[in-house]
Amino acid sequence: MDVKGIVKKNWWILALLFILVFSYYIRSVNIVPNRILSYDPVFQYRFTKYFADWGHLPVWDELTYYVGRAVTPAYVGPFMQYVTAFVYWMVKAQGVTLFTVASYMSAFYGMLIAIPAFLLAREVSNKYGGLLAAVLVATSPQILIRTFGSSYDTDQLVLFFILFTMYLGMYALRKKTVASTCLAIGGFTAFMLTWGDFTYTLFILFAAVAMQALLGMFLIRDEAGKIRYKMGMSDRLRHALPGFKKDLLVLAAIIAAVIAIGFLNNFDVIGATMAFIGFAQKAEAWIVNISIAELQPFNVFDAGGWTLAMGRFGIGEASVDNLIFLAFISLLFISLYASVKKGNFRNAGFLLALFLVSFYTTTRGIRFTEFTSAMFLIMISAGYGCLAEWSFKRDHIYRAFSIGLGLCIAVMALGIGAQTAYGLGPDINSNWESAWNFLKTQTPELSLVGTWWDPGHMITGLAERRVIGDGAHCGNDCLYTINDRITDLGKIMATTDENVSMQLIRKYQGTSPNVYWIASDDLMGKYQWLQYFGMGCDSRTDQNCQLYNIFNNAGKVSYAKDGSVFASYFNPVVIINGNIPVPIYVQGKSAAMFSEVIYYDTTGKPASFRFSDYNTTSFTEQLKPYETAMGVKFVDKTIPLTIWIPMHNSYVVSIPPSLRETIFTKMFFLEGQGLEHFKQVFRNEQVKIYEVV
Repeated sequence: MDVKGIVKKNWWILALLFILVFSYYIRSVNIVPNRILSYDPVFQYRFTKYFADWGHLPVWDELTYYVGRAVTPAYVGPFMQYVTAFVYWMVKAQGVTLFTVASYMSAFYGMLIAIPAFLLAREVSNKYGGLLAAVLVATSPQILIRTFGSSYDTDQLVLFFILFTMYLGMYALRKKTVASTCLAIGGFTAFMLTWGDFTYTLFILFAAVAMQALLGMFLIRDEAGKIRYKMGMSDRLRHALPGFKKDLLVLAAIIAAVIAIGFLNNFDVIGATMAFIGFAQKAEAWIVNISIAELQPFNVFDAGGWTLAMGRFGIGEASVDNLIFLAFISLLFISLYASVKKGNFRNAGFLLALFLVSFYTTTRGIRFTEFTSAMFLIMISAGYGCLAEWSFKRDHIYRAFSIGLGLCIAVMALGIGAQTAYGLGPDINSNWESAWNFLKTQTPELSLVGTWWDPGHMITGLAERRVIGDGAHCGNDCLYTINDRITDLGKIMATTDENVSMQLIRKYQGTSPNVYWIASDDLMGKYQWLQYFGMGCDSRTDQNCQLYNIFNNAGKVSYAKDGSVFASYFNPVVIINGNIPVPIYVQGKSAAMFSEVIYYDTTGKPASFRFSDYNTTSFTEQLKPYETAMGVKFVDKTIPLTIWIPMHNSYVVSIPPSLRETIFTKMFFLEGQGLEHFKQVFRNEQVKIYEVV
């Protein structure tokens, strides 16, 4: 056996295997047994657990968006649940938990993305482009941060099938055989069971066929290879239409089969497509999208935006990062130029369509750069494949350059991917875990839990309780839409009228015997959205819509001459300690007291003191001894803000007068003081839980 010859001929297989192993390693390096990432992964875990326990998915989900909603393939995307549960059934006898299986399967699904990346780039270039695509897609930080182990979400398989169905579609368009078309139908069927917006790939393929036809019409060459400009439109159409019709027939066969399969599986393909088009045009129709940071747009006309869209490869050194950026942009356009130059209009049409769709997708928000990164990297890799093919036909200097360029990019990608991986892992928070455990073990099983929509998946998946709203969009198939619920959730906490809160809570109570409400520290930073949706007050444009402001502890402490501590610095806030802490605002060489302080007394209960109710001159005189030590001069006035000082003393919060009497202020900062219908039943530094009475 000629082992050397076999290795020389199939070296790319060994290279691809190395990429797969490395891709899995960087996704699994920080896996923690029995833990997964919060938010959407918990939603996916909940349905996986149901399927693993009962062998089928529920018909009705009575926990989310209570009083519930029907469970459909578009809602759940059950493909991942099926595969993960099957693996769990095989290993559960060894004592492995479903949490652990979900974590490792997340890394496995993420690893698989490199395979269709290789196949697709090879389809539109060659094996050199395919290998570089596998490396770049496997290690891209922008992809890795959503496809690592413990992030048990559909992102991994969605990205896998985006690339895989594009490859199968291009393969079917090239072969035009029954077998290749059936392969594409099978791929799209699996994609349909993974992601409700699976027709995204079909849009790209339709655009590719249209672009191919246009290129075939206007770039017709004569026998000498020159473009024929002087041709009538009818002649151009006769030249391009036969191939266009054949391609449309292939795509029509795929979409017809998928619609039929979807009908048999209770999946409305046409309805899902219309919803997808609506989202692409105006994602803000569901107001939840306005407040999601990942859906905020960014400027794609600067280098930073393009770097993000192409995978966020960089080491923080401007000169190196600029070289990477220039290399990527150059290779991207080489892929377009080379395919047109060679007259390969199928590849050129696909790459051009991929560029246009990726560009538009990028403009819809940062969240989608996970997808565009993979697609732009396919184009970049295809460009490298074209460059390598060109160089191998020329002098060894050109070959050395292309090989060196490919190795440099690959090594850079492997290093950046490994460095990114060590900063990823499941979130671990004992305060929230205690809250979920309390709700699960200390509240009646049919209780309803309310808060802002963000923690909804954890309430249903970890606390196993009904919830008013969560992160899964809910339209007219729910009793109240997601817009109704988010508006009401915001108003419940942003209003100052407790009766209004109670009326809204009862609106959603249904048959739940008990209702619990969560006020948590993360809502201070998110309060602009509670206020905006709940009260119609937009802090972005209206100065009267003030917000909470957090001042982190700067770690500085001053001492009096006798050695006693007298001040803690939160820059620019200073807390002068005593029986009643005195909050001071420092600006330059001037300092002034805040009008009120809320602090915890010796019994651990919140107490408040309003300095503005007294003669401020006397307080100012008492503060004179601190002027020299602090290097300031106190002015005889108070700043009209309340300062809240938590027991942990790691930060302080300013509360504007307009928020002083809100339900959220009374829940989180005052531990329920001033509320008649909310009884505190659980508390820690981050989470306060109330029973509605």
